[in-house]
Amino acid sequence: MGNTKMSANLHTQIYNQSELKQLGTVETLSVILEHRKIMSDCIKEMDASGVNYITEQAVFQRVKAYTELVKPELKRRLRIAFSTNNLMQAHIVMDVDKSQGEHRLYFQSSVLDVVRLCDVSLYKKLTDVQLQTHLAFLNQAFQQMSSGSLNFIDNDDDFVEYIDNLFMNIGRLLSDIRQNVVKMQSLGKELEKLTAKSVKADIDTHQYIEAKQHWLDEIVKLYERHILPVLLFLNPDTSYEGMDGLHSILSKISTVLENNMQTQLANSCQAYALSLLNFYQPIESTANAVNRFIHKQRDSIKRFNAIEHFYQSRVIAELQKTQSHNLNKKLLSDEAIVLPHFSPSIKAFSRPMGYAFNDSPAYYKNLFNELEARIQDIDVLGDLSAVISQGSNDNASELRLQRFYALQNVLSTITLRDTKDLTKMLHQRLKDDFPDYRLFDLISAVQFFANKRAAVHLKHTNHFASAQYNDQEYQYRKVRCEIPKQPSASQTKINEGTQHD
Repeated sequence: MGNTKMSANLHTQIYNQSELKQLGTVETLSVILEHRKIMSDCIKEMDASGVNYITEQAVFQRVKAYTELVKPELKRRLRIAFSTNNLMQAHIVMDVDKSQGEHRLYFQSSVLDVVRLCDVSLYKKLTDVQLQTHLAFLNQAFQQMSSGSLNFIDNDDDFVEYIDNLFMNIGRLLSDIRQNVVKMQSLGKELEKLTAKSVKADIDTHQYIEAKQHWLDEIVKLYERHILPVLLFLNPDTSYEGMDGLHSILSKISTVLENNMQTQLANSCQAYALSLLNFYQPIESTANAVNRFIHKQRDSIKRFNAIEHFYQSRVIAELQKTQSHNLNKKLLSDEAIVLPHFSPSIKAFSRPMGYAFNDSPAYYKNLFNELEARIQDIDVLGDLSAVISQGSNDNASELRLQRFYALQNVLSTITLRDTKDLTKMLHQRLKDDFPDYRLFDLISAVQFFANKRAAVHLKHTNHFASAQYNDQEYQYRKVRCEIPKQPSASQTKINEGTQHD
């Protein structure tokens, strides 16, 4: 109650209507638009709070802050224009609610819309509830038009009024979508404002994480509440429970009008549908960009948390050791920098080296130590000849060698020709000529001819083909085969004669 009385006293002191002459509607609206920063700040506060009113005290504070550095005459004119009584008599404010303890001013929606048109940042973002309201109206309009209660006659006043109201709502929906697209296209500035706090140099790590998490939540809320609903609303394939989608219901309304000989109105409805469909792609590109930004920032937070954890648990501990009185600890040890299980692929990290033959004493020492250790294992485990003999009884390697010799015999009898796909030709021939043909035999066959460089010329190309084997399809790179041309008998005699000369 104390704040209310103070607000009333301040307001009475500044806006004494007995001393100040009130302005008309046109003059008041002209002042509001000329100095629209006052009203713009009020609208921003209303949107941020999610309410449709502004308190009298908030208007007074903004007028006072705006008129601190202006001329006395302009200050007096602004105080008159934004006084509550003047706003009421000029019909700028439609109601003043005094029952809540503070005076709440409810401005005319048309006045707020005019001010919003002057500033892109004030365009209202559409929500799912608002879009569902538009869609419910269109579905109800279609049901009424299909019920037979309307006379589709141009001279019928009820029909003319109904059609005007219908197209006014469709036009309002188109305007809201257009403003929403413009708002989304200027989304970069809004993201910049949200992220500005997290890049200041005077905040610590905890504040940085909180600030970044805060604006990330705001961006996710913006995406889920304003961008995604509009994208789904404009999608021609979207359907709703109990209602038709936007493009479906507009098509039905157009069909009803056309069936009742209202071709011009039906064409206008189709034109609105096409205009709404044109806004789908800009909204979709914006949604994809914001979605990528969200995923990128979430990954950034995860990486930052990992780096910060490593810094707090490893680096700071080693740094504190260098700040002690121990002179042997002047530098950070590598325990705080390189972790073998964490960074094995870093170039500066020494990788394990395998054994290599050399003449160094260290190598022979390791070799003799290894032999001695294995001899000791034999003494402990006993005779291993049974195990060794069991392993040597396996004749799988001998069978593979015999199979390769048999394949060589078959390949030696094959007459090759010039072909763009040697693999395909060998695959077709070996299936018929080589018993128990396996796919790995094809690899051995290609390698066999690759080794005969004098007899054939093979060239691997960048073209691919596929081969069928046991109901499976395998892809391979084509190998071109060229057979060198043998010189004729006359050419051979000429070459021999040249050599004798």
